[in-house]
Amino acid sequence: MSSRDRDKFRSYPSGNAKTQKKNIREKSLNKMRGSFNKYINYKFDTPSSSIEIDNEVEINKLQTESNNSGNDFIIDTVNDYDMKNIENDKFDTPSSSIKIDNEVEINKLQTESKSSSNDIIINTVNDYDMTDIGCWPEIINNDFRKELIKLGPIQVKSYNFPQSEINGELRRFNPTLYDKRLDNGDVIKRNWLVHSKFKDRAFCFCCKLFDSHSTGNLSKNGINDWRHIGERLKSHEITIPHYTSLQSWIELKQRISELNTIDKLHLTKLNAEKKHWHDVITRILAVIHFLAKNSIAFRGSNDVLYQDNNGKFLSAIEMLSKFDPVIQKHVKRIKDKETHVHYLGHRIQDELIEIMANEVRKSIINLIKKHRYYSVIIDCTPDISHQEQVSLVFRIVNMHWDKLTEPSIQELFMDFVNIHSTSGLSLSNLLISKLAEYEIPLSDCRGQGYDNGSNMVGEYQGVQSRIRAQNQRAFFAPCAAHKLNLLLCDVSQSCIRAISFFGMIERVYTLFSASTKRWDILKKHCSIVLKKWTATRWESRYKCVKAIRDQLPEVLNALEEIAECSNDPKSVSEAKSIIDELMSFEFVLSLVIWHDILGQVKIVNRILQDPKMDLDASASSLGSLITFLEKYRTNGFENAKLVGIEIVESIGGTANFKEKRPRKKKKMFNYESNDEYTISSEEEFRRDYFLILIDRATEALRVRFEYQSTFNSNFGFLYRIGKLKHQNDDFIKNCCNDLQNVLSEGNSRDINGADLYMELLIFRSIVDENATPLQALSFLKNVSSSFPNIEVAIRIMLTIPVTSAGAERSFSKLKLIKNYLRSNLSQHKLSDLALISIEHSIADSLSYNETIDQFASKKIRKKIFK
Repeated sequence: MSSRDRDKFRSYPSGNAKTQKKNIREKSLNKMRGSFNKYINYKFDTPSSSIEIDNEVEINKLQTESNNSGNDFIIDTVNDYDMKNIENDKFDTPSSSIKIDNEVEINKLQTESKSSSNDIIINTVNDYDMTDIGCWPEIINNDFRKELIKLGPIQVKSYNFPQSEINGELRRFNPTLYDKRLDNGDVIKRNWLVHSKFKDRAFCFCCKLFDSHSTGNLSKNGINDWRHIGERLKSHEITIPHYTSLQSWIELKQRISELNTIDKLHLTKLNAEKKHWHDVITRILAVIHFLAKNSIAFRGSNDVLYQDNNGKFLSAIEMLSKFDPVIQKHVKRIKDKETHVHYLGHRIQDELIEIMANEVRKSIINLIKKHRYYSVIIDCTPDISHQEQVSLVFRIVNMHWDKLTEPSIQELFMDFVNIHSTSGLSLSNLLISKLAEYEIPLSDCRGQGYDNGSNMVGEYQGVQSRIRAQNQRAFFAPCAAHKLNLLLCDVSQSCIRAISFFGMIERVYTLFSASTKRWDILKKHCSIVLKKWTATRWESRYKCVKAIRDQLPEVLNALEEIAECSNDPKSVSEAKSIIDELMSFEFVLSLVIWHDILGQVKIVNRILQDPKMDLDASASSLGSLITFLEKYRTNGFENAKLVGIEIVESIGGTANFKEKRPRKKKKMFNYESNDEYTISSEEEFRRDYFLILIDRATEALRVRFEYQSTFNSNFGFLYRIGKLKHQNDDFIKNCCNDLQNVLSEGNSRDINGADLYMELLIFRSIVDENATPLQALSFLKNVSSSFPNIEVAIRIMLTIPVTSAGAERSFSKLKLIKNYLRSNLSQHKLSDLALISIEHSIADSLSYNETIDQFASKKIRKKIFK
């Protein structure tokens, strides 16, 4: 017993009493659990009465009489999600807003009533499913009724109606009840009968909308007495309240269709205003499309019209307002403060950019799914904010089924993704997750194209091996352009003379570029400025060599001016040293040799970078390069020497190789013979420099592109499909069977080898002998049903990528969009802008009318009409 006075007469229930009380409370809660109609009431006291608002699906109409003026207070709940186009035609000016429990917002609006008494209408926003009559509120206001009539009765037919037990029998709603059979056998539709999936009850559509005084269940809560449903419907459809509601429904439906309702003027103004916003958003979207397409920044230092530094987007709007009446009217409204809704802010820009990008992305995904087979190309690079960006590109063969255009190979950019780890596991997981996001099956992937990094091409832990572990038919082809660039890197470091040559090229560029004065001297003498040599740029070697090779006399004149006029002793010494080196016959001959080799490599490199390049054409280009090197090894040195002599004589030099003092080795005592072999400087130059370059390049070409022999063994007979007429049938049959095995995984296979063999026997005599795979595919486009296996085989062959140049090209857009001024650009916006800019042809062809209509209908609700 407590010693406190306040505890002397207090009593506590026993443990059993507490348990019983708890059980009663839990039993009560269990009865309520799962019930849809739960109510949370909020009360607001007024001087005359209280208004009770239910924050649930049901709409309660509460009326209270005022002690002063006798005004009626009506509370209507309007569905904000399903009734986007509903506007209260009685509202003129807003006054205030009340938020209840962070969910219910009550907008208090005042208006003058057309009748003698004034009404104050308060809209409570809740969610209703307009397509299910069982979810409608009990009290339906005029605006809600109009929208439901526009939607019309929705009769559920293709649905597995639930069964309910009635007197031991299982019965359900039958869709045949929607029809009424007359005595003469004719069938008429009961358009007024609808079924609610939510409540599993039948309702009368027109009585639910208009018959507020009827006591019948068809107009109130519906009926589910499926045993007597036929009698109930017959008795209901001949009642006077039903005929009255049916007549009201038909009349209102007709008035709405003819725009002859009481608020016709309001609807006309609503449509005119909607058209205005549609036109405004169309022009805003056009400006955004133009800026995004050309990788131009949108915003400035402020977001206000007619202020300095407000960005290119607002500047474009200001320019349009001078000529376009729609934008002129819109800007005038903003300046006169007639509206605070202008849709020119950066959030609206981002929203419209996202809408456009989603439309482009959806179009690309549909294109990939339509053609089924695809390849993926992935590459990584750091951006200006030091974040690793992964470029995802898809390669397909577009057949253009709906057009007269011939089939073509397309590489389609899809996304930029920021990744924190570039390991093979992270990149493969990223690719798989993106394919799942786009709902593109990995099993339809037939090619992978990556650079030659170990994380990509690793045999066990690389991306290609991890993807092939899940799909054996995802053939991997290393980037041919990267391999060609690595070949040049190896050749340029194959001997000391080659290293010294490119070192001298770099010295010349560094001398001129280190000073603006010296650069001006260079531009005064040379029409083409010197280029910087970069190891990662595929054509940088050729450009820097060509700039000196084509204008060597002009470069020497610029160096002589620096040596004579400069006050910097270091520059003078460097210029004189470079002049002596450039005038040597060895350097000039090296210049000619490298120009010839790099010129041929540049041609092949550009061919390989073509998005339409296939394995057959790439193999032919590389084969021609090997043939050139073999011929150049035979007679290239003599030809280069003749050209070098002409250049040396034009600059006033001598076409002589520098003679070196022969090295003498110490001979042992009594060693009589002299074993030293002396050769001329010219022969030494040819042996230790020229032949090493050519042999190293030829061998590297064969080794680095050996992987193409695998594809040649699988698809080689399809490269020149017209040549098959000269092959025997057994060879063709074996090739078809081998290709079937390659394109099979488990029980799935892309082609049937036997059918392919039979198709080729006929097709080889039809197609032109010199037809390329694309030309053969163009012929097959119109007769694909006769040669389906040939078409699939060629499409898969052309889908396999040759290079990852498509991903490399996307990095150029990345640097234009996310530059140092926009380094904080969000990842989502970066990806959307890049997609619109890179795939601008798809963006230009898309129509955004439907998106604009949805956007305009959504935003128009912010306006109050007078």
